[in-house]
Amino acid sequence: MMLIGTSLGGCLKSILAGEVSEDDVLIIITRTDCKDLEGLLTIAERYYREGNSYARRPSNYSFDSENTTLEDVKALAARLYLQGKIHQPRNYGHDTGFIHGSMSRMSLWMEVSPIGLNDNPAVIEAYEKYKVLDNLTK
Repeated sequence: MMLIGTSLGGCLKSILAGEVSEDDVLIIITRTDCKDLEGLLTIAERYYREGNSYARRPSNYSFDSENTTLEDVKALAARLYLQGKIHQPRNYGHDTGFIHGSMSRMSLWMEVSPIGLNDNPAVIEAYEKYKVLDNLTK
């Protein structure tokens, strides 16, 4: 299973809580605007210490109830960043309205494949055909 995360702080917390395997993370799309790893680690530390006061649900960013250290949070953030799994559209001058609007109403994690979430035969067939077409264009 491959997952797309929709919130840096929420996803870090989810992975560290064992809800999601780090290996299943394809990418995390975040509204952060960090130009380098050091900036991202600063944000990760702020989430750890203060949560995210800009979030609709700031408690989703709290590590208070986890047996997680600041070093754990920063190490995970660094690994994901260095693997290219943190995408920040703001770094490329893109409007983040899609992330803030549509995606924020969705769950924290989205499965890349509809299979497993949808057992409709038409959806499964369409997805299989998509994979064939995608492979043909590579």
